[in-house]
Amino acid sequence: MTRYVLRDDLSYCRIDQRLVFLDIGSDRYFQLPRSLEQALTAYLDGVECAQSEINALVERALLVERTDTAIRSRPNIEPAARSAVEAPQPLRHLRVVELMEVFAIVLRTRVAMKLSTLKHILDSLTAERHLQTAQIEPHADMSEPRRADAAAVFRRARLYVPIEMRCLLDAIAMTRFLLRRRIHAHIVFGIALDSFSAHCWVQVDDLVLNDTVGNVASHTPIRVV
Repeated sequence: MTRYVLRDDLSYCRIDQRLVFLDIGSDRYFQLPRSLEQALTAYLDGVECAQSEINALVERALLVERTDTAIRSRPNIEPAARSAVEAPQPLRHLRVVELMEVFAIVLRTRVAMKLSTLKHILDSLTAERHLQTAQIEPHADMSEPRRADAAAVFRRARLYVPIEMRCLLDAIAMTRFLLRRRIHAHIVFGIALDSFSAHCWVQVDDLVLNDTVGNVASHTPIRVV
């Protein structure tokens, strides 16, 4: 059994034969020098590494001691194949209470992003999702039409909120809006390197709820929350 594992706050993806990392704990993307990148890849693949290389990875807090708390299962997501934004959606009148709810959630999310860390916000969403999963009713409506309708309500109401749209702000706010309806969705973080671009969106299975398939397909997923 390996002694060290990748730090839980850290995730990576491979683009053009290079690794790109996302550190949720410090809210940053970065790359490693080629030598460290190769050492980390080899170690995670179970290839024997020199102790000096392992020490360097531990000193940079890329690897941590293997413990029960250090190993957490991370959600996976299917490749995006459909978009609720691009699908026909019957229109209905927005209720005032829905407009007020979306306004409050977006505002609260923006304040939280200024006062708290991204890690704390995402951990709170994950904890709430797990709590709801344990309490979910056997006959609860988890149908795709219900998800699509709730996402459409958020997207339309969001247009009336006088706060600049940003993918991270809106992905967190939509996820919270859906959680209030016991609809569980994931936030997918993705990046592109041909002129660096970081993006995130909300997705359930292979269905994107707040973006187009083409836009998300231009980004390589690096973490699912």
